[in-house]
Amino acid sequence: MILKFEAVDGFLLIKMVHTIISVAFLIIAVWLFIRSVRGIRKNYPYTRLDKFLSYGFIVNLYLQLIFGLILFSNLGSVIDNDYSSAEGAIKIASNRFWPIEHIVLMLFALFIANLGLIFSNQSQVSKEKHKKVLIYYAIAIGMIAISLSAS
Repeated sequence: MILKFEAVDGFLLIKMVHTIISVAFLIIAVWLFIRSVRGIRKNYPYTRLDKFLSYGFIVNLYLQLIFGLILFSNLGSVIDNDYSSAEGAIKIASNRFWPIEHIVLMLFALFIANLGLIFSNQSQVSKEKHKKVLIYYAIAIGMIAISLSAS
């Protein structure tokens, strides 16, 4: 039996993996925010779990970047391009800058999140670590939300 791997199947597979990583990212982000807010309010120590979640947040962003760039490549050109009708051409023209805007905002969000990780690792006080994680990661999440809302 020979398996045929077509570009359409590859695009859908990578899009599904990108979506699964996005859901995992959302779960980690919510869990991290809850722990950070509790750490700030109740002065909880910055534990190994907090550090693990912070690194998970960053790793998920990098994975999303990798799979997003693959989706941005020519794999997406075989899906949903209807140049034969006026409606299809208008849809393509109106959406043509969204991938670029999305990637640029995601790169800035990744940069901001990395700064948060660096600054939180440099802090000595647990409350400051929680604050830096909360602030920088919230900014990154906000940028991600803005980039998604533009679609």
